Amino acid sequence: MFRKTVWRKCVSDVIHSHQARALNTTILILREFGPVGFLLQEDGDSKQYKVCLGDPHTCTCPTFYKEKDLCQHICWILMRKFRLPRDHEYCFQYGLAERQILELLQGLHVTKTTSHSDRRASGPSDEDHRCVRQKAIEKQDLCPICQEELLLKKLPVTYCRFSCGNNIHISCMKVWADHQMKLNSSGVLKCPLCREDFGTLKQLNQEVRNSADLCTYYERECLEKHLGVVCNGCGVCPVVGKCFKCTECSYFHMCETCFRRPAHPQHSFMCRAKRGHSWQSVSEETQMMDKHMMDRSVSAVMCDVVPNHVMKSLPMVRVRKESKLLHPGVQCRICLSRFQTAQNVRSLPCKHKFHTDCIDALIQKSNCCPLDFHVIYNPLTWNMRVGRSRSSPAPPGVAQSKRTDPHISEFVLPGIGLQVQRGHASSVLRPSTRVSGCEGPSSVKSLSQGLQDLYIHSSHIEPFSRKTVMKHIKTQSSAAAERKANPASTFTLNHTQRSEHST
Repeated sequence: MFRKTVWRKCVSDVIHSHQARALNTTILILREFGPVGFLLQEDGDSKQYKVCLGDPHTCTCPTFYKEKDLCQHICWILMRKFRLPRDHEYCFQYGLAERQILELLQGLHVTKTTSHSDRRASGPSDEDHRCVRQKAIEKQDLCPICQEELLLKKLPVTYCRFSCGNNIHISCMKVWADHQMKLNSSGVLKCPLCREDFGTLKQLNQEVRNSADLCTYYERECLEKHLGVVCNGCGVCPVVGKCFKCTECSYFHMCETCFRRPAHPQHSFMCRAKRGHSWQSVSEETQMMDKHMMDRSVSAVMCDVVPNHVMKSLPMVRVRKESKLLHPGVQCRICLSRFQTAQNVRSLPCKHKFHTDCIDALIQKSNCCPLDFHVIYNPLTWNMRVGRSRSSPAPPGVAQSKRTDPHISEFVLPGIGLQVQRGHASSVLRPSTRVSGCEGPSSVKSLSQGLQDLYIHSSHIEPFSRKTVMKHIKTQSSAAAERKANPASTFTLNHTQRSEHST
């Protein structure tokens, strides 16, 4: 077999870094030129690059022209599109011969898994006589555009309605559709898998608008914020930066400042830098822990779950007809299935909605949302009466809910109807003829204590209504008319009032 490039026996450091960047970058396939040519675009970037596999591989990105070696786009095609393991010998070569590319296309390196469910497209659905039913999403199903696992990414999906019924990310299909509209302005989209009619652009835009509401404010927060986590030392919420968790005490967290003091020295701790990441043992320079203690700590950290009484208090609704949950694009982001009529849907404090069967099984093992990793239950912030946690600040632009403080039963307000509560009469409120120019702090404090014993008697306040306002306006109008008709009586009345006031 004739080869144009040198065969490598190990991966270089430069290619290793490009592979790491490729695995951590979302790249979309906009177009395919035969079996080995692809037009790529990074998520959030408008630049497009063409990748061709061969001997050697080529790419139109500046990194390839500068280094003359594998770039992150070539590595992404090999690892994401063709599912090559990172340490496979084909994954770091300058190029591949025809026989090796044929093995790549046939997928001889991929472990085949058998499916026990019926993956065939069933008969027409209720939406359209042309439509096929959506295929069930399984564990290893990939989005054909971004090559990410659907159930692992947990993004809303759409499907090919008129042909194959395969599932695709809505956001990825939107980028694919925008690129197709530049080449063909017809309103019908082509499926990136079967190349048949996928659906209309109007249907896709409606799914894009509806699925945008599934992404909440907390999901867009930076990962350095541990949402819903309260520091048991200083009370800050949420903890930002490194978060430390006690391995012995349940629901006990500390920020880095309180941990360095130390404020809880009797127990060992685990830490993490970003929410959603796994807990790691604290370095030996900070705490000396033997192997037995470290193993016990890892198991203890994972024990925080949502109690049963808290889980029952989480809001749950039953889907009815004409509900917004039945709109196209709205779906449970755990199983990626649409909501159906008469199903039960549970809401979390972070405003995410899931099937009760999907979310209840997860929160019995974990204390956070599977999407934004917002902590569901914390004893310091949980309010059973409202059935939700008040640990994180509300997103900007959202109105705050009314305050419900069980310790406040009466408000002290100046105005009509003030009375002294029984058994709390204060000497400060007695009339005094002495007028002082300046009072000390003690007198101000005693005066405020006396005012605390005042409350509003509701029987002295007339309910506000339109009749009351009209009655008041009518009284004022008649009084003004009477003063205008009898100016002498008005003068006598005013003179009498001034005399009484001077007396």
